[in-house]
Amino acid sequence: MRIRIQSFQWATFLFLSTVLLCLLAACTTPPDTDANTPPPPSLPASSAPTPEPTPDRRTHAAQGVVFEVPADWTQAEGSDLFYTEDSRQVYGLNGASPLGSYTPQAFFEELTVYYQTGGEFDRLDLPEALSPWQSKDGTACYTTDLTGYHGSILYCTKIIIAPQKNLVLTFCAQANADDVEDPAPVWETLNTLCSSLTFEVGSQDYISGNTFLCGDGSQLCLEEDGSFRYYQSADDHENQYYEGIYEVYYGQAALEQIASMTEYGLTMEELEQVLSMNRNGYIPGGSSPADYLYGTGELEDNRTRYSVCLDTFYAVILDNQRLVQTPDQVTEGGNRVLYLGYYLPDLELADMTNANAASHTQWQLQRETDNP
Repeated sequence: MRIRIQSFQWATFLFLSTVLLCLLAACTTPPDTDANTPPPPSLPASSAPTPEPTPDRRTHAAQGVVFEVPADWTQAEGSDLFYTEDSRQVYGLNGASPLGSYTPQAFFEELTVYYQTGGEFDRLDLPEALSPWQSKDGTACYTTDLTGYHGSILYCTKIIIAPQKNLVLTFCAQANADDVEDPAPVWETLNTLCSSLTFEVGSQDYISGNTFLCGDGSQLCLEEDGSFRYYQSADDHENQYYEGIYEVYYGQAALEQIASMTEYGLTMEELEQVLSMNRNGYIPGGSSPADYLYGTGELEDNRTRYSVCLDTFYAVILDNQRLVQTPDQVTEGGNRVLYLGYYLPDLELADMTNANAASHTQWQLQRETDNP
């Protein structure tokens, strides 16, 4: 008998309702900085290429992540769930949501209360703590496993929390309890699926080696060799431009680089606080204190917000070495400028702050920089 996907959608609704509850609760709780269990060290995002699947498996990309499923599984229409070959079990990605300013531990505690008092399961096995876990590409995560029964349906749910990606994921398996006396084999299959997890979010450097059109009509051309030219006008490459060398940092490396540049007076604690607030939903165009209240729902706001995370946070340093006013008039020397902000892949846009001038700028991606 093929298991009914409609029953599985009940679990989807249950999870999404839980995430919404947790995020609303987070809005009234000051963010913590630590969970009870430290995560394992993560590898730099740029050093973790997406693995190639084996011949009997295929990759599936959805909601900012990639995972592998057996080649003979059939995808359920309109979802990221898959029927097994005999159609008697269902596995896959059930939902994804931003973590927001919630900490993994606070999220887990609210989740525990919700499941223990909600009455949605006839029976529920819920662990008492999160466990550190690492995805296949080296991303540090927390995880917990829920085993529950609702009527004749067995639900195995693996919740994966990735703070540096600002994501909460739930991978699920469903089976008829009458067919499965012991859930261990179901968990073994689900854990195998999750062991192939990699993240698309913040997995590469989106700025180095690219050309951007800036909001004032200027153009920034970043070469692959670490040199750059910053033209006053995108239409004039002969006059009025700076040239020099640049550095790009993203993720934790960006925070550490900015904090080390003490002349700007930005501490690691301050940077992490800003990042925590922006995880509730980011509005391009510069931020203000009121944006935090909009993001938490305390003020009504219909503006489109974008998901940002640690790994989409950037620091770009331009070391201006000469000013070319005309081909015959070149002035040696210049200044060093720090830009910091987020790259938004959905918009192909770097939303940046010039830390030297305390001004906002946007860099719209045009193309990969042509070799000179």
